[in-house]
Amino acid sequence: MTQIVAQMLLLMILPLSLLAIDEVKSHPSLQRQPSISQGPQNPQSPPKSGEDWQQDEPIQLESNLVNVVFSVADRENRFVTDLKKEEVVLLDGDTKQPIAFFGRSRELPLVLALVVDFSGSQEFIWPQERDAAQTFFNEIFRPGHDYVAVASFRNTLQLHTGLTSQRERLDRVFKTLLRIDTGSARQGTALYDAIFTTIDEVLDGKTAQRILKQNHLIPRRALIVLTDGRDTTSLRAPAATTDRAHRALVTIYAIGIGDDFRFSGVNQAALGGLCRETGGRDYYPRDPHELRWAFKEIAEELTSQYVAGFYPSETIRDGSFREIRLEIPGRKDLTIRYRRGYFAKAGQQ
Repeated sequence: MTQIVAQMLLLMILPLSLLAIDEVKSHPSLQRQPSISQGPQNPQSPPKSGEDWQQDEPIQLESNLVNVVFSVADRENRFVTDLKKEEVVLLDGDTKQPIAFFGRSRELPLVLALVVDFSGSQEFIWPQERDAAQTFFNEIFRPGHDYVAVASFRNTLQLHTGLTSQRERLDRVFKTLLRIDTGSARQGTALYDAIFTTIDEVLDGKTAQRILKQNHLIPRRALIVLTDGRDTTSLRAPAATTDRAHRALVTIYAIGIGDDFRFSGVNQAALGGLCRETGGRDYYPRDPHELRWAFKEIAEELTSQYVAGFYPSETIRDGSFREIRLEIPGRKDLTIRYRRGYFAKAGQQ
C-alpha cells in the first residue's frame, strides 16, 4: 500500500513528458528490405503537455506485471462501460489470478499506428479511406496525450510520420499523402512484413519505449490496417506477426477493402485471424458509408475498453506463450474481446 501511495505521489508531481520523434531503427533480420523507408522528415518541437492520467490505482510499469486490455459488449453489440473489478475473473492457464489493477483504459495514453495498403488492388479507394481516417482521428486523437504514426506499404513499408502527439503534423500528413499509381500489381504486397515491421520498429521501437519509460504508465497500443488482406511477398508468416503483436501487447484492427474491378477480393480469413488472436476486430465495408462506420466502431471500442493487470503466480519464467481467459460469471449475456495470451518473462526464477 505504501508503494502504491508513493507511486501516486510521483505521478502527481511528474508531468507527462511528451515526444514527437520520427526516428526508427533498421531491422537487421529482414533481408529483402521489408523494413521502413522514410520520406522527408522535418524536425519538430515537443508538443505541449496534455491532460494528466488519473485513476484510483495507478498502473505502473513493472517487470512482471501483465496487463490485459479488453472490451465488453452486450447482445445488441453495445459496449458495456459500467463493469466493476469484482465482476471479472482472470485466469492464467487454469489458475485464477488476483487482479492487481483495474479500470477504464480511456484515461491511458493511446499509441496507435495506421497502416495503409497502397498496392494495385487499392487503386481507387485511398481518397475515401483518407477522409474516413481523418474523421476518426478528429474524434479520438488527444494532442499531448496520444501518439500516432502513419505508414503505407506495397512490397516495402514507407513511414510517413513516426509517433507524434501533434495534431498539426498528423493533419499535414493526411493533406500531403497521395497514392502514386503504378498501374500494375507486379510489385507485390507484403502485408505481414508491413504489420510486423510497424510493431517492431514503431509501436515497440525506441520512441515507444521512451514514451513508456517517461510516462511511467502502460499505454494502450493498437494498429489499424487498411488492406484487402492479400499477401504475395512477405518473409514473415502470419504466426510470427501475431507473436510479435502479443509480445508488444498490440491489438490489431483490420478494415478489409479492395477494388474488385481489377484484382481478387478480400481475404477475410487472414484478416480475421490477425484480429481475433490479438483482441481486435475486422470489418468489411462495401461503400464509403460503411467505411466511415467501421472507423466509428473502432473509435467507440477504443474509448470503451478496460485494462486489468495481474502478477503471474508461477515462479518459472521460460519465455513460453501462456493462454489467458477473462470471464464475467454473473453476466452471461456479455461478449468479451481480448488477446489470447502473453509471453512469459524469460530467464527469471
